[in-house]
Amino acid sequence: MGGDIPIKLYRAVRLMAFRETLGSKVAGAILTVSGRSIGRRLQVGSVKELLGTLKEFGVGKMVVHDQKDDGVSLTAGECATCSGLPNLGETLCHFEGGIIAGGLEGVLGNSISVVETKCWGMGDGVCEWEAQASDDPDIESLNPMELIMMLAGDAASAMGNAVAIREKNRQLREANNRIRESERLKKDLTDMVVHDLRVPLTTVMGAIQTLADIQDDESQAQENELLNMALSSGNMMLQMINDLLDVSKLEERTLRLCKQPHSIHALTDEAVSQMQILARKKKQNVIVTIDRQLPLVYLDKERILRVLVNLLANALRHTPTGGRIALSATFEPLSNMVTVCVEDSGEGISKEYHSKIFDKFVQVEPQTGRRNMSTGLGLTFCKLVTEAHGGRIWVESKPGCGSKFSFTLPVTARSTP
Repeated sequence: MGGDIPIKLYRAVRLMAFRETLGSKVAGAILTVSGRSIGRRLQVGSVKELLGTLKEFGVGKMVVHDQKDDGVSLTAGECATCSGLPNLGETLCHFEGGIIAGGLEGVLGNSISVVETKCWGMGDGVCEWEAQASDDPDIESLNPMELIMMLAGDAASAMGNAVAIREKNRQLREANNRIRESERLKKDLTDMVVHDLRVPLTTVMGAIQTLADIQDDESQAQENELLNMALSSGNMMLQMINDLLDVSKLEERTLRLCKQPHSIHALTDEAVSQMQILARKKKQNVIVTIDRQLPLVYLDKERILRVLVNLLANALRHTPTGGRIALSATFEPLSNMVTVCVEDSGEGISKEYHSKIFDKFVQVEPQTGRRNMSTGLGLTFCKLVTEAHGGRIWVESKPGCGSKFSFTLPVTARSTP
């Protein structure tokens, strides 16, 4: 039969089966659109380069029959599609036409119209294509059936992508649900442990406070000092536990504030009194400058008192022995706000921390290298509480020049001096 007859026969049977299954128009449109897609990916720079590439791929031995600025005529004495086919009475080489159109887009223009004028399958012994550049959009150069096949291909691709994306989203949702469940369990465990710690700690502090109250003048000074140290440390532990519990509730907006009119002066006096033991131990001087004519402020006494204690504790902790801490409060009639400031003469805070210092668990690295005994929740608690009252908190500081923490509280119209 000859060495190439089986190949030609295989090509003929394959193309005939394709056409018989889908119909000549649908089959031709699919071949044309597929050829265009492949031709575009070749990214050729000239007609000569396109012909060389097609020859390497075995698509057909094509030559330039005629070439103009906006068009080219190509012929092939052996076309891969219809080689060896009998005369079917219509053009068959849609795939080659599509490759020519797609390949020439970068050479002649963005839109190429290709018409097969001769076909070997029709008995002429040669295939010929006329390629013409067009100013029309590329989509308009397609015949309706080609356009349908192109859109069908895009739709199938998009559907496949949508299915893949939906599956990825499902997997992400499941992973997110597992993470959220893990976080919930961890939070519940933390809340339970912290809540259970508060009860025995409160009992211990009550016993220590009772011992301190019943000490007489004849008690030894060392015993008094030990009791005061134990009471101060217990207060700090209880403060940390309360901060941890309240931060969680404030973030979830489940903490109810009990607001009543209170004197800022009385609150600052109470806060300073709680921190006097630590201040005396480090020989630090706490200077209080509060205008006694400040208006009363509707606030949650317990939470605002803890804000003051937190800020004072930070100032005392970061100020060296013999340092100075200043506590002040002023009223701004125009904004109807009371501003409270705690300023220290400590090591200061780098600017990079100013926007992060109120985030949970963020701790400024001490320049002295000593360990920072803190949960990293105190300033987070201060921020959430002041914002829950309608105020705000901020820091002004630079290394070596101390720090100044300020927060505002709105004064309602019902407040009176």
